[in-house]
Amino acid sequence: MQADLPGLKKQPWLGYFIGIEHRKKMRFGVTAKGQGVIDPLDNDGKPVFSKVPFQVNFTVIETLPDGKTVRKQLNSDSLVSEQPATEDPDEPIIFRGKATGDAAFEVTVYPERGGVALSGKLIDKGTLANPVHFEISLDVKPYPQRPGDGQSEIKAFEARAKKDVLRYDTVSRKRGKIEFLEETNPATTIGEAMTRLDFKTDAFDNHEFEIQTTDKAKLTLADEGSKPLWNGFTLVWRIDEGADAATQKITITAR
Repeated sequence: MQADLPGLKKQPWLGYFIGIEHRKKMRFGVTAKGQGVIDPLDNDGKPVFSKVPFQVNFTVIETLPDGKTVRKQLNSDSLVSEQPATEDPDEPIIFRGKATGDAAFEVTVYPERGGVALSGKLIDKGTLANPVHFEISLDVKPYPQRPGDGQSEIKAFEARAKKDVLRYDTVSRKRGKIEFLEETNPATTIGEAMTRLDFKTDAFDNHEFEIQTTDKAKLTLADEGSKPLWNGFTLVWRIDEGADAATQKITITAR
């Protein structure tokens, strides 16, 4: 039995199954345990943070009879790929895995100019009796440390983050923006699925990240209550029911 995916043997990708770098902008990797990570890079090509502030999750979701959803835990021992661990691949890389209840999924990673594109699908719902779907979520934590409570510290933080902003286009062609210092629930502020969004933050060395989806998939901001975006937010990508996963992608680029 294979334990985890194969891993690369040298830095900066030691222990990673896939490593992709867009020079002096971002690194994208998938660890041997199936965790996706994005590292914004500074102008010297080094990670901005020592801890990863931007995670990519490949998740099986079960919908319970009362409408609540449950994330099924990934079994890393189930991960498998017919391709070897690779750095800066020239072709799509595919891996498969299972979650609690033996629900099986497949993920495809596409090298993309300026970043990476991802897709995935549910292969088998296993023993789960309730409706099940696959999704990719992006957990963005721009400022890992909260500003201090002192007035001078708060003012310094606000001065740093005052230009941080997220802009979006919705499926109904509505355009808008949310400033990172604004106290809001973006899920209800936007109120519908998006076709694309971009955000730029001083925390990520002012690189602009753009995220786009294809026509038969949904991109939404998770409902995590009212809080400022600098404190973190989650994007969720899901293919429309009945759509062909081979034609649907979420693309993440940095400039």
